[in-house]
Amino acid sequence: MNDDADAHGLRTARLTALLCPLLYVPADEAKSIVRAARIHDIGKQFISESLLAKPEPLTTDERRRIEQHCVLGAWVVMNGNDDAMHAPAIEIAVALSHHEWWNGQGYPFGLAGRAIARPARIVAVADVFDALLTARAYKPAWSPDRALDYMRRGRGVQFDPECVDALLETAPSLPAGWRDVAGSCLPRAGERRPDIVPGCTPPGRGAFA
Repeated sequence: MNDDADAHGLRTARLTALLCPLLYVPADEAKSIVRAARIHDIGKQFISESLLAKPEPLTTDERRRIEQHCVLGAWVVMNGNDDAMHAPAIEIAVALSHHEWWNGQGYPFGLAGRAIARPARIVAVADVFDALLTARAYKPAWSPDRALDYMRRGRGVQFDPECVDALLETAPSLPAGWRDVAGSCLPRAGERRPDIVPGCTPPGRGAFA
């Protein structure tokens, strides 16, 4: 994945780490969810950069190709272990299901509500919120107020209501510079499954895949 994707993964993991305690996720499980958030888009390494950065609207075929990153990401996680039968279930669930919608209109399987793994529902909120705040080829960066309004409107539609409520609770207290990813927190070149570094806090389209 490119540097922008790596930075997005790190920011998504950071935000996920803030959401988990508000959702009463046990500490050990939260650690696994944060690690999964860090690599939720790992399947995008198989999608061409020209397609991911295309500024024009996607064709139906192009959108389907991008949507494949969820299944590809789950495959990468499974095959990154010596024993695929004991691959980390949370990482697989997050890679596979972070674009499923609460109302069943997401992808790749059209799951709805609590049929979507809870870790994926948590990461989905962090993923989209950071994506909205980030400038991409097909859109400018949104203001925090506009992004939060989108998340409110997606409550119970795209997102698990409890997860949105946790985001709305933590958003006013997000530290300045929480999106700054400069420094050693970024993964080494070629590292496919980096973990979020504990204590590493630098200072200071589906909806947006």
